[in-house]
Amino acid sequence: MKIQIYSQNFDLTEPFRQYLQARFDNLDKYQVNVLDFQVKLKRDQRHNKGDVYTVEVKLNLADKKSIFVKEEDSDARAAVDNVQEKLARLLVKNKDKRLSKLRRNIKKFKSLKFWKKED
Repeated sequence: MKIQIYSQNFDLTEPFRQYLQARFDNLDKYQVNVLDFQVKLKRDQRHNKGDVYTVEVKLNLADKKSIFVKEEDSDARAAVDNVQEKLARLLVKNKDKRLSKLRRNIKKFKSLKFWKKED
């Protein structure tokens, strides 16, 4: 999966880039058609809390839907983990919605009169 990574006030090292790639490659098992995958990394310094890392992920899917997830944490890797878990839940939810809609349409189609066999 091709990931576009943008960073602001964040030193993006090669090990961290590989960590991002490994975490988000796990999303391939949900078999979604991803058109665009963007990750934005941001580091803010807050007065009393110290460094706060923000990870934003925008996913554009083939069925003209987009998923946006944002997470903040004091550790960059923890923020990436939380975003990946939320994104996985949303992808499963989206997949379940598509399947239930497909099954509902199949039921409607099979209930039509011309489909039933007459004895």
